[in-house]
Amino acid sequence: MKGKRRRTKKKRVSFSKLLLLLESGIVLYTTYEGFALAKFAVESGFMGTLPWIATMVTAAWGAYGTSAACYYAKAKAENTAGGVTYETVCRGQDCEG
Repeated sequence: MKGKRRRTKKKRVSFSKLLLLLESGIVLYTTYEGFALAKFAVESGFMGTLPWIATMVTAAWGAYGTSAACYYAKAKAENTAGGVTYETVCRGQDCEG
């Protein structure tokens, strides 16, 4: 007698989490390419300054920081059930271990 296989439902990734993950990839790629471009400039004998590379990488990380802060604020607001938050439940208890 063959046992029936249960199909597990895949959890869908929320759109905001997907955006944050994609932005993480873009920021890491931009940082990597910025360092690679700076290394190439130095190896090629470029004697000028490279503030434009630092600005490019800094702007990407600044945008990422803003997005991450907004995402975590959204997640904190959504992860309440009946007005009960994690902090309220753990008040006066050891919830860490």
